[in-house]
Amino acid sequence: MILLKSEKAEGYIDTIVNVLCAMLLIVLALNVFSFLTLKQDMDYIAKELIKTATIDGRTNSLVTARLVKLEEDTGIYPDVSWTASYHSEYDQIVQLGDPIKLTLTYHTNFKGFGMFSIPITLTATHTGLSQKYWK
Repeated sequence: MILLKSEKAEGYIDTIVNVLCAMLLIVLALNVFSFLTLKQDMDYIAKELIKTATIDGRTNSLVTARLVKLEEDTGIYPDVSWTASYHSEYDQIVQLGDPIKLTLTYHTNFKGFGMFSIPITLTATHTGLSQKYWK
């Protein structure tokens, strides 16, 4: 069978289009994977902070020091929001058995294809009960 020049060119074009589509899928997969690892790191930070807060019974200095260490370790600097019924608002003390809720929010962009970026907000929320009795 004799191939004409146009049939050879169509084969080359098909190959180039297939390679470009494969590359776009790889870039998309890498971006999705990076968001999954980012979410996993945020969950780790939230679990560690809520554990520290519930054991200490407050959401101030010790928890802030732990947050700074976790931010340095992971390279993620999320916004932190605490919700609790404080026994002492000034000292941020939470009474034994009262719930403490932590919400981490991180703003990032989906930069997969280089031409545009889509803003994305990731959130991690964890809750725990204070384990310290305050007189």
